[in-house]
Amino acid sequence: MRPAQRLLVPVGVMAFLAFSAGSAFGASPAALWHMNETTGTTMGDASGNGHAGTLKNVRLGVAGVGGTTGYGFNGTSSVALVPDSPALNPGAKDLVVTVHVALTKVPDDDYDVIRKGLSTTKGGDWKIEVVNVSGQAIARCYLKGSTGSWQKTTGPNLADGAFHTITCERHATTVVLSVDGRIWKSTKTVGNLSNTAQVSIGAKAEGGDWFNGRLDEVSIVIG
Repeated sequence: MRPAQRLLVPVGVMAFLAFSAGSAFGASPAALWHMNETTGTTMGDASGNGHAGTLKNVRLGVAGVGGTTGYGFNGTSSVALVPDSPALNPGAKDLVVTVHVALTKVPDDDYDVIRKGLSTTKGGDWKIEVVNVSGQAIARCYLKGSTGSWQKTTGPNLADGAFHTITCERHATTVVLSVDGRIWKSTKTVGNLSNTAQVSIGAKAEGGDWFNGRLDEVSIVIG
């Protein structure tokens, strides 16, 4: 088992705590995927909540964060899918989603890193993407709830082969994107966020926007 503090204290959440009282950081993860499997097609959930995923065309045992192992996504057919559960829908509660990404190829348009729902999904949707901005691979946080939506696309060029930490957060009146500890915060209320979609990692659940690179240590915290 990897040291729990590596993901329970993600860089972006640590920084956000410096100025946010009542953050979801205080809650246990709803789902925690270490991505350290080396065989099989199941992505284990280390949170103890049973949110295992199914792997499709994902390469196992690639170099991960801090000398551990992670997953490789081929950019054409790799995806991890986690069934919907009420426990993965924040409703009006805080939501903090953290991923660790490493890539060298800038997307033609965008890569879906993790998402739950589409823009047409009843009940709202959220996602972390890597998008092409003037030839650079830039992080994006997108959130849409019952009363509004917000997105932020900014940060460094991620296509350098190193691992980067991206955190997307929704709180009662604030929304946050952080990349490697640098924070972009806005005052925004997006409302209730709850849908019946799968959680998809590395692509849309239906296919498309395929991620090309490595992923490791992914978590969803609700509280």
